Amino acid sequence: MVSSLFKCPFLAVLAEEMALPQRIPIVPATICMEWQQRQGPGAGLHNLGNTCFLNSVLQCLTYTPPLANYLLSREHSQSCRWQGFCVMCSMEKHVHKVLHSSGSAIEPWAIISVLRRIGEHFEPGMREDAHEFLRCTVDAMQRDCLSK
Repeated sequence: MVSSLFKCPFLAVLAEEMALPQRIPIVPATICMEWQQRQGPGAGLHNLGNTCFLNSVLQCLTYTPPLANYLLSREHSQSCRWQGFCVMCSMEKHVHKVLHSSGSAIEPWAIISVLRRIGEHFEPGMREDAHEFLRCTVDAMQRDCLSK
């Protein structure tokens, strides 16, 4: 019984009401918390006019080993059925480019050009909140993984 896992009655009721996921995109046992490939420092990111919020989030996501391992495997793009834009496919390309361009800096235009698809309120060239961009990016990545 799910409710026995929670000491807080509100959380127990909430857990009972939540539906189990229809699909699990990654089997937890296959997640590797350490780098699967030895990684040196990858490329930096140029600030392209008020893109510090975006650059900091992209760097954090790029250097998160479990996520980077998955994206470097290209597993998502090989099975992606999205006809148009896919945040996961874009992140896969970005991480691959950054981690295979050491000693240089790249311009993250591929992500900047699709800001509105990550969060409709994001405007290129405007100052934005890094936490909000992270939240929207992770939500969009999850949505793309679960919708395929």
